[in-house]
Amino acid sequence: MLNALKNRLRVWYDPEMKAIARIIREMNSKGGDDLVVTECNKVFVDRLRVFPIALKMDFWEHHFELEGFSDFPEIGGDILDFGCGSGHLDVYLARRGFTVTGVDLSPVGIAIASFIRENEAADVKKRLLFFVADVTADLPPRQFDAAWSAHVFEHIKNPGPVLAGLKNWIKPGGSLLISVPFGRAYDDPGHVNHFYSEADLQHYLGGHISVERIKIYRDHQVIRALCKNDGDGKNDR
Repeated sequence: MLNALKNRLRVWYDPEMKAIARIIREMNSKGGDDLVVTECNKVFVDRLRVFPIALKMDFWEHHFELEGFSDFPEIGGDILDFGCGSGHLDVYLARRGFTVTGVDLSPVGIAIASFIRENEAADVKKRLLFFVADVTADLPPRQFDAAWSAHVFEHIKNPGPVLAGLKNWIKPGGSLLISVPFGRAYDDPGHVNHFYSEADLQHYLGGHISVERIKIYRDHQVIRALCKNDGDGKNDR
């Protein structure tokens, strides 16, 4: 009860959180029939209620997923972020000079991401774009040099259709970096997969995409796989 009151006060008195709370409420009130999209939107409704501080830019400034890029120089050029959520991490990547396009199934997440993009300097904004997309059904506006996806695949029981779709979005020979929780770290009811070893993640991904290397980061309790698009994706659906 006390925590709920503190969260409401944070949102009420913080202009940044208050603006994003308005976006969440307005977008969520539109509803919709797609259960998957509804579940994706619910992530942000719950975040506003339970952990609103994570809606602020500075919460993400030193996030461990940003530092993970130093180990994977293959992720560069024109980058796709699959499952970008609220886009905060992509904004920090753009501030560091990366060019990033974030896509997500959640209109709420993309609305938040587009809002925070508009508050950035012009040189950052030109390296950053967000839009709603389903990579399993939608064709990309162009093929990207590389892609990354943080804390998404633990929610996807069968990665085959998603990875087949992503092959259409990534240039042949391009890299895909996948980061998921290690074991039951950051666990919630939406996690349908748990990866306790490199072998677990290799088994999950290996039948669908070429896996180049996997590394466990025990300090942050994540496991990352660098994959390579070994085809053009056109015959993988």
